[in-house]
Amino acid sequence: MKVPVAKIIQATVLVTISLAFCAGQTALEKVAEPNAIGVFFYLDSASGTLKRLPQEEFRRHTSNGFASVTQSVMVSGTASSFHIGDSQPIFVFQVFKEEEASRAKLFQFSAKGSDREYDLSKWHRRESTTNTGLSLNISKYGQSSFKVTPDSPLAPGEYALTLGPTVFTFSVSGK
Repeated sequence: MKVPVAKIIQATVLVTISLAFCAGQTALEKVAEPNAIGVFFYLDSASGTLKRLPQEEFRRHTSNGFASVTQSVMVSGTASSFHIGDSQPIFVFQVFKEEEASRAKLFQFSAKGSDREYDLSKWHRRESTTNTGLSLNISKYGQSSFKVTPDSPLAPGEYALTLGPTVFTFSVSGK
């Protein structure tokens, strides 16, 4: 049985168009992913681009009071250089191993003179409390990344995202 050349050409054109359409769909569905591991990026929903959060130097601070000890993290300066107006921001990050993603934490700073500070833990007499940060949703994002979003809208103020021994900061402004 011979197949006419016109049918072969027609089938080839249809396959080529279908492949081009599928490739276009895949390109549209691909999301921007971080180019660094262990770094937080803000996902700008308007442009779909990732903007790297500033990593700031910090120091651990221990203060002693009457029958109490507080350990905290202090960052110099009154505000982060990274400002967002979104009270429910999306942040994207990569880790070496997927199980490390659950270590992402979000803390709100309080002002302390010319510094920003958040408590890690407090001991008062025989009781101790550990600050686990604000409640977050962490889920897979793209091929090799994770996204993190706060469970509830963030109030205007200063915040820190951490993943191990690093502190990335941002400010939320009131709209």
